[in-house]
Amino acid sequence: MLSVQGAYKTFEAGTPNENAVLRGLNLELSAGEFVTIIGSNGAGKSTLFNAIGGNIPLDGGSIILDDEDITNKKEFKRARDIGRLFQDPHMGTAPDFTIEENLALVYSKVSRRFALSRALRAKDRTYFADVVSQLDMGLESRLKTPASLLSGGQRQALTLLLATLVPPKLLLLDEHTAALDPVSAKKVIDLTGEITKTHNITTLMITHSISQALELGTRTVMMHKGKIVMDISGDERHKLSAQGLLERYKEAVHEELDSDRILLES
Repeated sequence: MLSVQGAYKTFEAGTPNENAVLRGLNLELSAGEFVTIIGSNGAGKSTLFNAIGGNIPLDGGSIILDDEDITNKKEFKRARDIGRLFQDPHMGTAPDFTIEENLALVYSKVSRRFALSRALRAKDRTYFADVVSQLDMGLESRLKTPASLLSGGQRQALTLLLATLVPPKLLLLDEHTAALDPVSAKKVIDLTGEITKTHNITTLMITHSISQALELGTRTVMMHKGKIVMDISGDERHKLSAQGLLERYKEAVHEELDSDRILLES
């Protein structure tokens, strides 16, 4: 379903600041898999997501999505098949638009009614209220509230809903709960599991929490210096503790995992 082969990316090549971030990375995902990614700061996790999403070009290698080579495909064209959530909950919504207007922007792409005023018909509002009620945050009674007035957790939950209203072929979650308080983070994580399972969405999730990395999804991948150094699934993953994962990482790369947030979380 997703195949990343021999991915290379170097920033500021040929200068004193040259930084090789991806170094021949290979990754394969089957349809419906939910893979968590963890690794030290600078391991190349977000760069991998930026390459898959089309934000940056690769220097070498290929990216195949659902049997289509998207290596050189424009970002806006990939967006039709790839949904993405970022750490900052403000990045996924139009702040001055209401909840229903944000939903209408996404919905209009499917209904082919691109004029926003026409998209907001009575039956659409009923549909939006029903969809938003699934978040269990009371937002169905606040459809005319601007997104800028929502809490971080509410806004990220809405962003998740927007990214999956039309289920994408691939969902990229880039530490999408890291900026939220613990209660909101748990709510968004629970919603993530429910939505991806319901729609069988192939998902990649970067996380700073070792417990999340081991408990969510079907596989855990660890990155180090632009490569995948560990890929765990099945009973091996199920039996592994957070401390055990740290020890496995140290054995694989002969270094401690150097992200303070990860060590604190574990």
